[in-house]
Amino acid sequence: MKDKLPVTFSSFISGKNSFDFLRFFFAFSVFVYHFRLFTGTKMYFPISGPMAVAGFFIISGFLIMRSYYRSTGLTDFAIKRIRRIVPAYFFVVIACAFFFSLISSFSFSQYFGSKTFFKYLAANLCFLNFIQPVLPGVFTTNMLPYVNGSLWTIKVELALYASIPLIALLLKRKPIFVLIGLYFISFVFVYYMNYLYGITGNRLYFTLSAQFLGQIQFLTSGIIILFYFDFLRKQMKFFLSFSVIIFLSNYFIPFPVIAFLYPFAFAILIVFFAYYFKQLACFSKYGDFSYGMYLFHYPVIQLIIHFGWFKENKIVFFLMSFMMTLFLSVLSWHLLEKRFLTKKRLHAVYDETREKNKNNI
Repeated sequence: MKDKLPVTFSSFISGKNSFDFLRFFFAFSVFVYHFRLFTGTKMYFPISGPMAVAGFFIISGFLIMRSYYRSTGLTDFAIKRIRRIVPAYFFVVIACAFFFSLISSFSFSQYFGSKTFFKYLAANLCFLNFIQPVLPGVFTTNMLPYVNGSLWTIKVELALYASIPLIALLLKRKPIFVLIGLYFISFVFVYYMNYLYGITGNRLYFTLSAQFLGQIQFLTSGIIILFYFDFLRKQMKFFLSFSVIIFLSNYFIPFPVIAFLYPFAFAILIVFFAYYFKQLACFSKYGDFSYGMYLFHYPVIQLIIHFGWFKENKIVFFLMSFMMTLFLSVLSWHLLEKRFLTKKRLHAVYDETREKNKNNI
């Protein structure tokens, strides 16, 4: 049975919003981050890749927790999340595995007979991308041979989704203490992992800091905003000013207190932007291309680098990479993702946040 709602959600959050725009912006930010990484291009962009990923998890905390309470039960919630994430993910993994046989330095018989090929499929279809991130003979001359380095976040996203029912159970009593407690544990974990990385140089600690437990602070930040939206909105001038100061200070002041408050400040900026820049709600009119942008951009950039296209003209390279990724994202949305979202019994985040938007555009 679905857990009882521990607080009353603000009626304001049912209005139109610009979360679709923000998701696309964060996906584009990750695209820019990887483009700069692989090409060495020194182009300024206000949001880094890790910040964009944190933004995704904040939005998940706000919207997915709300989706959980609006679901008819745990099974309904799980089905919605699987249908939103898994089909497109499986497609990009399988498509890359077979399509990139055409550019492999291995022959077809060597490629499809290789243990690496089957290990790649098995590991990535189980969301364990770190076990086998490469395909046989693919991208071996690129800076990194990884097929799709962006996929590591999907297992974290699914783990966070799986934690939502447990968090909801804990929130039945004194939710603010539970949320702050989870937030604090996550922050201490990240701080300690980074400390160990700094003194040992072992990159495993840095990698662990970005995994599930390290991202809980961003998920819970979104949940806190969801639960106490009306209170924060009544004190909007104070909290927005506070958030801007913390957000900007985090760039320049490596101080633990600033770092501790950063996820919450970032969450305030994201959610208030979504509801106070409602004009951008029209961005959802044509579909939600953010997930496709996130899934496809990495192999597209790798493919263009492999062929050496436009390596002397970074502007054309950038535009070509973006247009190819956007094209694949649009196809993915209309031919794959949308079909699963419109299945019977599904009331996923796309439907929940758009119906109101469509009526007000």
